[in-house]
Amino acid sequence: MTSTPVSVYFLILLYACLNPPAMAVDENEFAYKGFNGANISLEGVAKIHSNGLLQLTNFSKHQIGRAFYKHPIRFDTSSSTSPQALSFSTHFVFAIVPETRDQSSDGMAFAISPSMDFNQAVGNQYFGLFNSSNNLLPSNHLLAIELDTQMNPELKDINDNHVGIDVNSLLSNVSAPVTYYSNTERTNRSLELVSGIPFHVWIEYDGLENVLNVTLAPFTSPKPDQSLMSTYINLSSILLDSNSMYVGFSTATGPISGNHYILGWSFNKSGKAQDLDSSELPSLPQRKPRLKTGVEIAVSVTTVFIGLTIIIAGIYYMLRRKKYEEIQGAILETSDPRLGGDFLGEEMELVLKLGLFCSKSDAETRPSMRQVMQYIDGDVLLPEIIHDSTSIGTIGPRNESSLEFVTSFPSSIVKSSALSISSTESMLTSGG
Repeated sequence: MTSTPVSVYFLILLYACLNPPAMAVDENEFAYKGFNGANISLEGVAKIHSNGLLQLTNFSKHQIGRAFYKHPIRFDTSSSTSPQALSFSTHFVFAIVPETRDQSSDGMAFAISPSMDFNQAVGNQYFGLFNSSNNLLPSNHLLAIELDTQMNPELKDINDNHVGIDVNSLLSNVSAPVTYYSNTERTNRSLELVSGIPFHVWIEYDGLENVLNVTLAPFTSPKPDQSLMSTYINLSSILLDSNSMYVGFSTATGPISGNHYILGWSFNKSGKAQDLDSSELPSLPQRKPRLKTGVEIAVSVTTVFIGLTIIIAGIYYMLRRKKYEEIQGAILETSDPRLGGDFLGEEMELVLKLGLFCSKSDAETRPSMRQVMQYIDGDVLLPEIIHDSTSIGTIGPRNESSLEFVTSFPSSIVKSSALSISSTESMLTSGG
């Protein structure tokens, strides 16, 4: 008889520690902190990752994914002595990862159904549970808690981010926008289901009080002291006694796809479901950066080009404006220093420019006396004098190109014009 080496036992123990198996206490109670080895029936595109993460759908469009516990759960609806026979509790952690951040895929639902056969069900807003024909039929005997991320008017959805309690259809008996109660802040806080991060969900039904509670919380938060929804509902006519019921999840994608994940799940038919420790659950896969399409690249390049053009044009305008202001101030420096600055800047600037204007070499471009008086009286704006290679200056419209006019003339010419004006004024004041 050969003995098994101690190292073999050690390796088996190490593997068990690194890959904890899914735990099922009995057929009416289980807890899965990862789904490797779980008693789960998968349909559609649903699969289990090597780390135990359950993925219901992928980025494929118009697909359905389901995961149901293989063993039926028996609800004793005929028991009059024990109303608690209908009670149940479940706790799961899920995440919805959209294909793009600006578009939301369809949501998902936790369901209790008399069968795992959903051959007639369709995807999109029906979550792979119903179709347009059997939606609302009492014979469905199906309870669903929907985590909906689309607003479908035909189903009377309140918005595109809500939780609903559904009986035999996806027309919710009651629904509410997604929030959770913060125990520390003592107030409700909003949650975005399609944010790509995990959330806790607790669903608890009290068969004695006929009250169904639904509670949500962020991945790292404890269970809130207050539930999101608490509603009266009698499940005795919905859950079947003769046939056992199946519990699980169903979701679907439409023209907009997304990934739906379940990180962990516990269920208890006769008491409180086992708590799920976030640190013990499998992690979501790293999101790969999505490659942009040709149209998106073209739009991005065009946007960047337009932005750079605006910035460059703004800088150019500011520099030209600054240069213009500097030159406008520099022309006053050509005034006669003997005046001692005893003049109005605007008037001196007008006189100096008018002097340059009247000294143009081409007689046809010089102003007439009538025009000179109109300029002096302010009836007509004096045109800017812009650079001209064939003459001292050229009449032009008032624009930024006129900033070159000062540099077009030797300072001696400008100063001579100013001197003659000053001399004329001196003669007039002396009466000579």
